[in-house]
Amino acid sequence: MKRHDSAAQQGRADSADRVAEDLARHPAAWRFLLPRQVHGPVVLADLEPTTTQNLLRSYPSAVVLSRSIQDLAPSTRAAIWDGRRSPLRPGSIALVVCDDRDGECAHALAPALAESGQQVAIVRSDRPYRFALFPTPEQLRAVIGPGWPLTYDGSPRRWVGYRLACSPLWRYLDRSGLALQWPCESIVDLVLDQVSAAAGSRAELQGLIAGRGLGQVTLRVRCSGGELAVRVAVSPASARRLANHQHVLADLTARLGPRQRGLAFPDAVASGSADGISWAAERWLRSPALRASRAWRPSGKGWGALRAIAAELASSAQTGSTGAGWARGWVTGLDAVTPGLVEEVVDALVPIEAGRMTTAWCHGDLWPGNVFLRRPPRPPVVIDWERARPDAPAGLDAVYAEVCRVVMFRRCTFGEAAAWLARSAAPELAATRIGGKPFADWERPQQQALLLATVTHYATGENEGGPGDRWTESWGEMNVLPVVTALRAAR
Repeated sequence: MKRHDSAAQQGRADSADRVAEDLARHPAAWRFLLPRQVHGPVVLADLEPTTTQNLLRSYPSAVVLSRSIQDLAPSTRAAIWDGRRSPLRPGSIALVVCDDRDGECAHALAPALAESGQQVAIVRSDRPYRFALFPTPEQLRAVIGPGWPLTYDGSPRRWVGYRLACSPLWRYLDRSGLALQWPCESIVDLVLDQVSAAAGSRAELQGLIAGRGLGQVTLRVRCSGGELAVRVAVSPASARRLANHQHVLADLTARLGPRQRGLAFPDAVASGSADGISWAAERWLRSPALRASRAWRPSGKGWGALRAIAAELASSAQTGSTGAGWARGWVTGLDAVTPGLVEEVVDALVPIEAGRMTTAWCHGDLWPGNVFLRRPPRPPVVIDWERARPDAPAGLDAVYAEVCRVVMFRRCTFGEAAAWLARSAAPELAATRIGGKPFADWERPQQQALLLATVTHYATGENEGGPGDRWTESWGEMNVLPVVTALRAAR
């Protein structure tokens, strides 16, 4: 009996870990379209565990209904039901959120709604819906409304998927949509009201992009003056990232001055905050998909543009040099991602300290999705400065870009690409100035340390300042461990 109890407890622990892992990776970001305040009971029915957990953060006292005990969330208010006969008192529920792709759940629970109650349902795409969920509710990247031709982001397949999601063909592809009343006094409603006031015209939501975790989404908004990308931060960690984005743009604009030609910054329109929610609006940027896809081939001109951006920051935004203690500061947040490797990583980064490398502002996430190439002489526009930091070896963004190029060329993970470069540095990287001199002129320990510094910054970005969980640790194993293993072999 004890053995059976132990196995059951382990099974529950594994299930909880799996939910925590999925919770971090695939947020139910459409919850920002749901009512912020509900005056009455809330029911979450037939939703998969990850979505239920995400919605319980907004409605912690909600009643959870499921047809399977395995899918019940760890909630004190949960029950099994058959999906056909409502266990709820008629007219007693203020909000029902359900997965109605089988066409039964919403109908069965409709009598439970109060006279002013609302129902939100995930439905099949051949039924009426207001927003398309791309690619699936469980692996959400975007909530797409009418008129959403997404800018190319480095993946032709994804670009085609986004195009299909905002076309009539979506209804025939056996996909999912979100059926809800709109507007409904949601977080998005609150932000749109403020954007409308700041822009002087009515702001209309076209959809939103889901980031990892629940802290931030980006709204695509149409105003009379054009389209806006509105970053919305609803957690302390995401608010810090948004504030860093805004601070960096202000600092670099002043440092680089109006005459520099290496890069341009997004056009900020307005910002604001209310009820603990902060937001910043910028002009939406477009990039022709066909031209962009050619630029980001392994030998395309886009990679040269990234190296030029890194060089511009290295020469015009210098901040000092590395020294004692630099390595420890660089790995902040790594203990949540790879707790067992922190000390080894710090030791491996010491050669950067010893090299007294010149430091400068780095973008921190310089990949094709964050760079919009334009026809000369206009410089490329670089967006998403949330992960920028001032203590990077000058030009480190060029290392990051080269790792991304290898990722796309070899179809591997970021860590595997860095490990490959640690064994055989590419010619493009060898000639790039990092930390004050060409990469090839540094000793082997410094070269390897620069690659490791790039990977650790990439890996900690997925944690967003939160505590470690199974997914963030698996992320570390996938990205940090390969390059650490390569450096061990080299030693």
